Amino acid sequence: MRFLYFLALLGFTSVMYSQDFNYAITDIPEELTNNANSVVRLDQYFIDIPDIARIATTHKRIVTVLNKLGNNDVGSSIYYDNSSRVKSIKATVYDALGNEVKKYKQRDFNDASATDGFSLHSDARVLYLNYTPSSYPYTIVVESEKISKTTAFIPPVYSNTNYYSSTQKIEYDISYNPSLGLRYIHEGDRKDFFIREESGALHIEARNIMAVSPEAFAPSFNTIVEHIIFGLDRFNLEGVNGKADDWLVFGKWMDDNLLNGTQDLPEDTIKTIKELVVGIDDPIIRARKVYNFVQNKVRYVSIQIGIGGWKPMLSSKVDEVGYGDCKALSMYTKALLEVANVPSYYTVVYGDSDKRDIRPDFASVQGNHVILTLPQEDNSYVWLECTDQQVPFGFIAGFTDDRDVLIVTPEGGEIIHTKKYTAQDNFQYLKGTYTLNNSGDIMAEVRMSSGGIQYKVRSKLDKDNDDERKKYYYDFWNYINNLQLGDFTFKNNKIDAIFVEKISFTARNYATLAGQEMIVPINAFNRFSAFPAGAIERTQDVSVARGFSDTDSTEIVIPSNYIVQYIPENVTLDTEFGRYAIAFEKISENTLSYKRSLILNEGAYDKSNYKEFRSFLRKVAINDKQKMILVSK
Repeated sequence: MRFLYFLALLGFTSVMYSQDFNYAITDIPEELTNNANSVVRLDQYFIDIPDIARIATTHKRIVTVLNKLGNNDVGSSIYYDNSSRVKSIKATVYDALGNEVKKYKQRDFNDASATDGFSLHSDARVLYLNYTPSSYPYTIVVESEKISKTTAFIPPVYSNTNYYSSTQKIEYDISYNPSLGLRYIHEGDRKDFFIREESGALHIEARNIMAVSPEAFAPSFNTIVEHIIFGLDRFNLEGVNGKADDWLVFGKWMDDNLLNGTQDLPEDTIKTIKELVVGIDDPIIRARKVYNFVQNKVRYVSIQIGIGGWKPMLSSKVDEVGYGDCKALSMYTKALLEVANVPSYYTVVYGDSDKRDIRPDFASVQGNHVILTLPQEDNSYVWLECTDQQVPFGFIAGFTDDRDVLIVTPEGGEIIHTKKYTAQDNFQYLKGTYTLNNSGDIMAEVRMSSGGIQYKVRSKLDKDNDDERKKYYYDFWNYINNLQLGDFTFKNNKIDAIFVEKISFTARNYATLAGQEMIVPINAFNRFSAFPAGAIERTQDVSVARGFSDTDSTEIVIPSNYIVQYIPENVTLDTEFGRYAIAFEKISENTLSYKRSLILNEGAYDKSNYKEFRSFLRKVAINDKQKMILVSK
């Protein structure tokens, strides 16, 4: 009955949309074209999972591209590898009136390696259509069929596939063997999708979903749009059957089938590690020694072939060749730590600057990256990024921080949360001096110390060449005309994860001369200008993913033949979003002190607070531009 239901539904819908669909843009509801570069006229999936090692996916996507910015929304590509094959793919293009322009068969699609630019080995390939439109708007229909042995991944369904793209209709049907235990989780506002469940079948549809526009300080796209993800209790991953009843069971399956037997090491390396940590009682110091050994010995490359895309390479092989992907390098480090008597856990995570959790209530194959977790006696953890030869020990800001991750313990899987870097952790301390001459030129020296996420951003300078460094500073101080960089030196303190910069520069005509007066922008070193634009109607909540704190102390030396005629009042702004303060003090006849502090709090706020949030940032930017007036004696 399940199979007959699937065939009947597939046949009915295929006939309906092949014969009666109107491709003319006049058939699109006008509201769907508002603020849209494209309209997904139909996104139709038929997925059949008859057993644990077979999934057949039929996909039909009809997209009307309204302008050239909508070309990326077409979706005219399909990926495959050694465990999957593309049974068919074709495309048809229509003009604005719905007249057929051109047909493309499978042989017209380009077939290329789907490497990510970092992969040493990969069996992933992609078929894609390289279509250049002669005019806009146009409509393209892409139809494909794909069969895979891996059932660990079922395509998710999203109400919108991109910013500035609306959706006219979604049809999503799954036919499955009930013994596999299909599960799904519905995230978002839960207002667009209609869901009907039957034994061995799931039907989802949605209609007329408006385009979403990006907004400053908004949550990530993945959390804004409504979507449904799927998983099976019993699945197959590259020929290996798996279980995902819960995270404990799933983690145990990973340990038994993917990790077990990969931690072999040559005797010479074992001897080297033992000698490296001999006499060291502190496990953290032993772990640091091992981590430094790894960073000096191996480098990161991606390996994505078959089960090798999920199973770590043997540690002995990593030791021999000196490279590996995140899985292999993490397991290699884990094996070395075991020799040093330091326990650690293989840890699966979504690595990205956007924070994304492994869903704690939905056991399945998730994540795109692997790190190591070191449990401590006080029930805290230390996390190790094993793919970066420069990152400090235990430092994870900006890529794997503050999110739920899966650790694989001997007992099974467990969800824990990685380190959260507070605004005080993400600090920058600035101490600078600039001297004005009679022409309004300045000579400046500044020292900046950065930690947390600001360390991550600034420490890249340590690896850059001089041209890249100069470009960075000219961009950083782009509000200073006629800037000329002088010397710059760096100190990268990897023990404490603090990056120190010392820079000198000059700038002609920094101040403006007006008769007897000299008008001087006070803040030469660290102006905030990233306040967002105003919004007629805010549609999304406000999200500050990571807070930070800046503390600045500047000494200003004015020409001996000038005195201060005007200096702004001290300012303090104290809000739920953060705190800002500036203070001025006369040190001597020709020396002033300018102190500034800015704390932006991490947080999520209702969209009704957007005006107040923007107002706070705007006031910061305005006060950072304040000027003082000097007058000639």
